[in-house]
Amino acid sequence: MQETTNFDSAAWKSQRGAKPLDNQRGSMVPALAKLVADGMPREDVIGLLGEPDSSNAATGVDIYELGVSDAGIDEEYYEVRYQDGRVASRRWARR
Repeated sequence: MQETTNFDSAAWKSQRGAKPLDNQRGSMVPALAKLVADGMPREDVIGLLGEPDSSNAATGVDIYELGVSDAGIDEEYYEVRYQDGRVASRRWARR
């Protein structure tokens, strides 16, 4: 993943529903460490990142697709887990 310290909310939101090979969100993930914090209300996260690509209300998890890894064929995603409507944890992962 080519990293950047810049985060562009409009560019991130524009990638919703993008095909895995076309998705450009991955380079912005490192910047999220400073922007999405534990305890942040879900509404604020949605204001920053837009609607998630998938969501599970029962588990309190929102998923934002990142596309295919630069280093291989694995797809990546950014997971935000909520408890009582606030960020409890977040992580980047591959499937």
